[in-house]
Amino acid sequence: MPNPHANEEHWSDHAICRGADPDLFFPIGYAAPILREQEERAKAVCGHCPVVGACLSWALRVGEPDGIWGGTTPEERRLLRRAADAPVRHRLPAISVRGDVEEDARHAA
Repeated sequence: MPNPHANEEHWSDHAICRGADPDLFFPIGYAAPILREQEERAKAVCGHCPVVGACLSWALRVGEPDGIWGGTTPEERRLLRRAADAPVRHRLPAISVRGDVEEDARHAA
């Protein structure tokens, strides 16, 4: 059975890293300064990519654990996923010693 999506373009078809050396995007540094330098070089490429947002969305959606995707490191993606999964926290009004609800000056305007 033919694939109905066979001729559809994928975001990765437009990625400027397509065909680049994979070692650039999967840095292996044993010392923090070397690793950071490798990450920054990969992120510089991502900074000029027209599909960086789609790349990052894909990496977050599939839980990509390695490499530079969408201009982010694995740790940065973990933080983004954690922040997205965190419950929304609403600021409760302050209650005075007398038991009255005090209006927060920042929210009163």
